[in-house]
Amino acid sequence: MNAEATTDLLLIDDLEVAFAERGALTNRPVRGITLSIAPGEVVGIVGETGCGKSLTGLAVLGLLPKGAVPSGRIVLDGVEQPFDGTGAARGDAISIVFQNPGTAFNPVFTLGRQMRDVVARHRRVDGRPLGRAAAKAHIVQYLEQVGLPDPERVFRSYPHELSGGMLQRAMIAMALLCEPRLLILDEPTTALDVTIAKQILELVLALRDRFGFGVLLITHNLGIVREICDRIAVLYAGRVVESGPTGAVLRSPVHPYTQGLLGALPARHRPGQPLEAIRGAVPGNLLALSGCSFRDRCPVAVDRCAEVDPVLEPTAPLHEAACIRVAEEVIR
Repeated sequence: MNAEATTDLLLIDDLEVAFAERGALTNRPVRGITLSIAPGEVVGIVGETGCGKSLTGLAVLGLLPKGAVPSGRIVLDGVEQPFDGTGAARGDAISIVFQNPGTAFNPVFTLGRQMRDVVARHRRVDGRPLGRAAAKAHIVQYLEQVGLPDPERVFRSYPHELSGGMLQRAMIAMALLCEPRLLILDEPTTALDVTIAKQILELVLALRDRFGFGVLLITHNLGIVREICDRIAVLYAGRVVESGPTGAVLRSPVHPYTQGLLGALPARHRPGQPLEAIRGAVPGNLLALSGCSFRDRCPVAVDRCAEVDPVLEPTAPLHEAACIRVAEEVIR
């Protein structure tokens, strides 16, 4: 693992993830993703199901499933991380809050027992694990930090004894036990009602301000992105098709796919006006794709879209999009 001078907390450099069976590639759902996160920054990656969002997060963690063949680089604080998760970063410098805390926690153990396992593995004093009393005090402190009432009771509780919102807060507390520098949020509010979801997002931002960690948010919810992200990367068919400051991308989307996602939002339509759905679906197998992967669903595609594989081009300061019509200044 090589160190390099960088101001980025996290650099994902030309990440590809393919899958193979019996030595032959069967799919390539992530195809050259590059993005970075600065300390204290919140970066969101958005797109439909099947665009490669969760696989990107799993690659950063070194948790890719069996059969995955990754390439490219994951660099944390200037140090390149292995894809097999053998480095020291996972669970220590990098933590994740999973999509559904109801299934992420083991139902047969108390929350305190599960959190104590994390502390025992990653927190040491003079090379030795924390004792039971010290570990419990550390855990209860973080349960209190995330706003859980009666953290001692939560420590003794089984997952089924807590509500969805309380479980999500407990999962955030567990992710913060080792004071990570990077927190990955994978659809953190999917199972929550609107009020609790807003509380969770406000909690994440408050904790970010307190501890200074960077955040990688994985979501399909553009409303959440608008609320908490500094920058956004729009993924389609395993590639970044548009990226830039959140306000600029959401106010003035350039790529037809981003425009389609925003056009499907109810908030952009008058009551009773039909939503503008994107026709078709994300391609299932990306190995044989040529040209623009969005062309079959794109309302402004031209013949050249089948011939040219577009790359990200600047459209405004810090704002990029991958579309040949952008490059030709047809769409601005």
